[in-house]
Amino acid sequence: MDFYAIKFMATSTLTSETFVGYLFGKKKQEPTFNVAVLTKNKLSQYKLPDIKKEYINFKSDIDLLSYNLSKDKKAATLNRQFKAYFFTTLKKYGLDIISTKLFLATQDGDPFVLKAIISDILQDWGSDTNIKLIAEKFNYEDLTWISSAIRNGDEGSYEYLKRADVVDAVEVFPVIDPLDGYPIIKLDVGDPIYVLEISNKDTKKVKTSIEGSLISKELIPGSDYMFLKVDLGDGLIGKTVIQKNLKVSIDNYKLEYSRKKREEMLEEDHEKIIGDIAEEILGRKPFNNTKMSSADIILIFSFSIIGILFIILLGLWLGAF
Repeated sequence: MDFYAIKFMATSTLTSETFVGYLFGKKKQEPTFNVAVLTKNKLSQYKLPDIKKEYINFKSDIDLLSYNLSKDKKAATLNRQFKAYFFTTLKKYGLDIISTKLFLATQDGDPFVLKAIISDILQDWGSDTNIKLIAEKFNYEDLTWISSAIRNGDEGSYEYLKRADVVDAVEVFPVIDPLDGYPIIKLDVGDPIYVLEISNKDTKKVKTSIEGSLISKELIPGSDYMFLKVDLGDGLIGKTVIQKNLKVSIDNYKLEYSRKKREEMLEEDHEKIIGDIAEEILGRKPFNNTKMSSADIILIFSFSIIGILFIILLGLWLGAF
């Protein structure tokens, strides 16, 4: 066994929120994960991924669900907070330590330990939870889209395009702009990107460019490539493999607008988030204010004078005795 994959779904007995997600990794390495949370009134609007699906298909469903929730104004804030909480909790336990615990519990086939770990992670958010989970064991040869990349170098990276979760996806390729383009590795989920649809895989004939939105990106182990999934609109999903150091064509105005909207939403979250979670989301100390008003200075100075006078009077009083 080289890798573990944990698929879970949980419901809070306190808040009635539903948590769903996956963790994937190996022994003594940081896990990769994606999670989502839905309130009771949102469950009717979104289809929950089936944890009985194979990990790759389940992962694809979670990534798409997470992307769609990020565009839902009423659900986006809650999900950003939950992702930050989840990551902060993993860091608290130690990313490599918790990954090793998940690996060993999967290796031993112990669902009770796995449920206990997931329950501990969710405890501070949802209190007691009812958890369903399925763990899968993988060897390198089981994951051809990983092993091929490691074994064959760059050519093996294109095995990602044959993954089960993207069999029906449209093959596309980003519009490259080596001079004025934006580094592909710096794009975030939800950012706009121009792609060309490859209509004939044999001749690589392409159509006019399409503006899509990034659903997910994955660094391919053992290579200099990334695997991208792109929202093409009308329910179509695009897939591509691209070198991670290339620059791609984007609409700078739309990219700035997308980033600005995210920043505005983060500012709205500011008062609702405390402690370490706020630092993870906002990238700064939430309650740190280094500026001092003139009133503060006068107040401090007054107390200092009073303190000095008190010490002098105390000294004179003691000296009298």
